[in-house]
Amino acid sequence: MAAAAAVLTGCTAESASDPGPRVVESPAGIPAELAARAAHTMTPLLDGSLLVVGGCVTDGCGTATRDSWIIEGRDARPTTSLNYVRDAHSATLLADGRVVVAGGFAAEGTPALDTVEIYDPETERWAEVAALTTGRGAHGAALLGDGTVLIAGGWARTGGFTATTEIFDPLTATFRPGPELPMPVAGVGAASLPDGCALLAGGERESGVPTDSAVTVCPDGTVTEVGPLLEARFKHATVPLASGDVLIVGGTSDDRELLPSTEIFDAESQTFRPGPQLTVGRYKLGAAVLPDGRVAVAGGAPGVELIDVASGASTLVDAAQHTVASFSTLGVTGGVLVVLGGYDESIDLTRVGLAIDLAQLPR
Repeated sequence: MAAAAAVLTGCTAESASDPGPRVVESPAGIPAELAARAAHTMTPLLDGSLLVVGGCVTDGCGTATRDSWIIEGRDARPTTSLNYVRDAHSATLLADGRVVVAGGFAAEGTPALDTVEIYDPETERWAEVAALTTGRGAHGAALLGDGTVLIAGGWARTGGFTATTEIFDPLTATFRPGPELPMPVAGVGAASLPDGCALLAGGERESGVPTDSAVTVCPDGTVTEVGPLLEARFKHATVPLASGDVLIVGGTSDDRELLPSTEIFDAESQTFRPGPQLTVGRYKLGAAVLPDGRVAVAGGAPGVELIDVASGASTLVDAAQHTVASFSTLGVTGGVLVVLGGYDESIDLTRVGLAIDLAQLPR
C-alpha cells in the first residue's frame, strides 16, 4: 500500500520514469526557506509540535542560519530566531519542556561554537546561558535521569576530536566537566536509558576511521564499557525505543561503503544483538519513532524506510522514492511523518520536505 504524501516545498515533477505514486503540493504552503537547510535539528516538544533549529542554508553548506521554526501537522511558522547562527549543534528536550541548544559551527571551516541557548515554548524566546567549557560541534547529547544533560565528544574548538564531556545543569544554567571518554570521538550516537544513564556508541575516532566503542555514562560520572558494537560505524542514527532498548541504524565504516545493518542495545543485559536489515545501505540519516513503535529512517539513499524491530523487517515507503538527502531530519506531529531538508551528493540543498500521512503508511 503506497503512502499518501504531500510535498512541503520544492520541485518534484513527475515523469514517465517515476515509479512512485503522485505527489502533490501541500495545501499548507510551507515556506521554501524551511526545507532549504541541512545539519539542523528537529526536536519533538511536549505539546506534540516539532522545533526546527538552525542548519546550513546554502549549497556547499558554507553558511548557517539563526532561523527556528515550529511545525504542527502540515503547518509551519517561524518562531523567535536564535542568538547565534549554527549547524551541527545539539538540541535536547529538558524535563520541563524547554530545549537546550549547544555548540555547532557558524560556517564551514570556522572554529566550533561554545555558545549555548535555551528555548522556552511558553514564551517562544531564546535565552543565552553559560558557555560550554569546550566549544564543540558534531557531538553527542542526551538527557540524564537527574535532569541534567550530557554533552560528549565532538570536534573541539581547539581543533581535532575530543574525549571530553560536560554536564549541563538546567537549574543553575551552568556546565561542569564530566568524565573522560575512552578515546576522542566525533559524531558519537547518544541516547537516554531507563536507568538514568546515557548510551554513547560509535562515531569517528579520527577522520574517516570508525570506532566500535560503546559506553554508558551515569549521572554520578561512572563510565562503563558495554561494547563493542557488532560493527564499527559512524554517521549512523541512534534511536531510543519505547522498550528502553536503543536501535543503532546504518552508517559507514569508511565514508564509502554504506551499511545496511542495524543493531539493538539491550538496556537490561547491556549487550548488543543484530537488528533488522535495511533494504539499502544508508548513512547521514535521520530517524523518528512512530506511534506504533516502528522507526522511520531516511537519508543516504532514496526513500523512507520503516523498521519493525518486533518482526525483524524493514519496509520502503514508495511515496518517498524521490527523496535522496543527507543530514535531513524526521519527526511526527499531527498525524503525519515529516521529513525535512538535507543535501545531495554534491552537497547541494535538496529543498524538499515531506508530510506522509501516518494512517496510510504500509503495514
